[in-house]
Amino acid sequence: MGVAAGLVALVSIAACTASAPSDTQDVGPTAEVADEPIAPQPTFINLLPWGKVDFTRGQFASMGECNTFVRALPNYSGYTTAERCQPIDDPVYCTGWQDDEGNHLDCFKGVGGCEVELKRHDLLAESGTRTIATRCETSALDKAWTRYQTADTSE
Repeated sequence: MGVAAGLVALVSIAACTASAPSDTQDVGPTAEVADEPIAPQPTFINLLPWGKVDFTRGQFASMGECNTFVRALPNYSGYTTAERCQPIDDPVYCTGWQDDEGNHLDCFKGVGGCEVELKRHDLLAESGTRTIATRCETSALDKAWTRYQTADTSE
């Protein structure tokens, strides 16, 4: 009987020790917060020097993924192609225009880039090939992305 009582005591001690937290375990709500994944921020490729958002090349989950894409472009050069993969903050400045091929939308990080592009549109509009519909209007990036996707760019 003494052996059985000793065995019960050992099992009880082992059970208590196994359930007690060790010094290396995280305890409490901070462990749960640390395990939550951080949502990826959209990164848009921007290869034009005046801040044009290049919707045609898409949206990337990380800066590294975007830079990998840029480096794989056939005309990429470490000397001449700046890697302009960057998160674009709201608002973006968008100009809508039409030509014989349909509706188009160009959006820029800053109003200055939009103004540069607008001068180009105005010059082409004088030749009768383009009509400006909206001029440097502010827009949320996700709304501009949706407008770009729904624009009629078929040839």
